[in-house]
Amino acid sequence: MSDLAAYQDYAVKAPDPNPENTRQVLTQLGAHFAGIDQQRDTYFAEARGKLKLREGTIEHLLIHYERLPDAQGAQRTRTYHYEASPSPEAVAALFASRAVLGVVEKVRRIYFLSNVKFHQDTLPNGGQFIEVEAMDKYGQLAPEQLRQQCLAYLTLFGIEPDQILPAGYGPQAAP
Repeated sequence: MSDLAAYQDYAVKAPDPNPENTRQVLTQLGAHFAGIDQQRDTYFAEARGKLKLREGTIEHLLIHYERLPDAQGAQRTRTYHYEASPSPEAVAALFASRAVLGVVEKVRRIYFLSNVKFHQDTLPNGGQFIEVEAMDKYGQLAPEQLRQQCLAYLTLFGIEPDQILPAGYGPQAAP
């Protein structure tokens, strides 16, 4: 991601009642399967939003972001810092300077369809979740378009708006 000023996204996350059906729908729509990522997300204390180090076999990043939910549960993302493949020195400095709030480990199946990224997550307790992230890296789409994409895909997967997790399943942000 080269220009954080132009980047915008909306995301929704919900329990996935039928992961196999979700995969079939994604395949029928022509989504590209990028692979299975073993991820460990470490959340750090931050004055606002979430500061997260993701260590994965596909995705490895450091991101400081804030999710701003709307009335239907879709969450607009405000990104303050994004660093792909942070250096070992940057990671060491992060652990030395911030308190760890929590860790989430998961197995994530990653799919792409146009500007939308889909995550099928399996947590160690067996919980199954779907996340839909409609992204605009260049500031060319209206935020409402991104929001509607998220909600429309959830409908295709048979998920009702009241099933959306308003804050995800990671540690909560500071007030």
